[in-house]
Amino acid sequence: MESNRVLRVIRYHWMTVIVLMALGAAGALAYAWSVPREYTARADVFVAVTGSSTTGELAQSSNFSQQQARNLSTVATREIVLAPVIDELGLEDSTVQLRARVSTAVPLNTSMISISAVDPSPREAARIANLVAAELAEVVPTLSPQVDGSSPIRLRVIENAVPPNLPSAPQTPMLVILGALGGLVVAAVVVLLRLMFGTRVRTVEQAQETVGAAVIGTVSADRTADRAPLALVTAPHSLRAEDYRRLRGNLRFVQASQEHRVFVFTSSVPSEGKSTTAANAAVALAATGASVCLVEADLRRPSLSRILDLPPDLGFTNVIAGEATLDDALVAWGPDRLHVLLAGPVPPNPSELLESDRALDVLESLRAAHDIVLIDAPPVHPVADAAVLARLFGGVVLVVGAGRARERDVRRAVARLTSVGATIHGIVLNLARPSRADRRSYATYAVAPDAGRPARVNRGTTPRSGPGTSTAAHERPAADGLREEPSTAGRR
Repeated sequence: MESNRVLRVIRYHWMTVIVLMALGAAGALAYAWSVPREYTARADVFVAVTGSSTTGELAQSSNFSQQQARNLSTVATREIVLAPVIDELGLEDSTVQLRARVSTAVPLNTSMISISAVDPSPREAARIANLVAAELAEVVPTLSPQVDGSSPIRLRVIENAVPPNLPSAPQTPMLVILGALGGLVVAAVVVLLRLMFGTRVRTVEQAQETVGAAVIGTVSADRTADRAPLALVTAPHSLRAEDYRRLRGNLRFVQASQEHRVFVFTSSVPSEGKSTTAANAAVALAATGASVCLVEADLRRPSLSRILDLPPDLGFTNVIAGEATLDDALVAWGPDRLHVLLAGPVPPNPSELLESDRALDVLESLRAAHDIVLIDAPPVHPVADAAVLARLFGGVVLVVGAGRARERDVRRAVARLTSVGATIHGIVLNLARPSRADRRSYATYAVAPDAGRPARVNRGTTPRSGPGTSTAAHERPAADGLREEPSTAGRR
């Protein structure tokens, strides 16, 4: 399970991984271009021991020369050698500064000393290496013990340094690789932080795994959703409208054995689109000829009045408080006579009102009078209203906003609903990314010029413009404030 989460996070953040690796490589490349080039030249010196005449002496001399090569390699970077080099070349460096640019190495089991010098100028690097080798060859006889008035140790330059053609530093390919690896490390940290602090739900598979229920609907993201939330009215041939029709088809098979069905629409956190989903589902169900009632039980942040373009002055709270009858508060909306009960004025005690006997009686009356009742409930996390309604009316339809809801929030919402004995009928993945196949099929879908225009509804009132409506093209499908007759609502 955890490995699947890691792979899923990597899959949905692959662009972040690539970008960070590219930034690391680009930063390393910029650094490589900004630093000055350095060239390394190398001269080789051979250490020989004279005075050997027999085979045994030659073997001892070979071992002695190898030992002396290691000792003399340290002399090459001391002041006794470097000071004459500085004077002869007229360098501005001190002995310490030149020592940082001169290095020696003794290959294993050899009597050879390799002297390397680094300088921004390839010619100057070669001159320094050659002069250090020459000075070392002159200094060594004065430091070694004398045998018969002469030193048995001799140094001979066997290969002079030549100006190199390519710089030794910076090593651009290696820096680019290290920069890319650094970006990969940063990307891994980002992935781990996302795992620690919550991964957002984005796909159907992820939603099913998180909730443990089937996805009964997937609603595609649409930039026009905020301006025109009712896709079935403003854009009936759009991909989003077709998604709501698929949701309607699946809802008709949920609780199919019951004559009067109730669906509580909720989400784990705010801003996942539960109210818009409930409104579109109600419109889609009403279009089939069923008796449908949409109830706004989100008494804290009601939004159906904006979505349906209805006046919010009378609603559920007025009925509970006894200020209006249920028949007066119900609104017949649209050509299919969808019944809508708005939230009404925001009360100071919404939880107490929803759990009161009066509220439950109102909801029971609506269930008895309609084939299907859709309740727009508050999110699960901020308040307990949705859990109470779900327990009393059979279960919930959990709306999950793709890219907005975190896995941990959805899991907590499921745990809270399960703890009160509520059933999750299914998941609606809202704001989902449509696949390329869906985009192509709907991009090539031809609609008649007047097919996308909803039927004109004449209620004898002056239409008003509102969210999701365009008075220039058609009248609003809902009557402004037109309410059902009491006798009609009571019979239904």
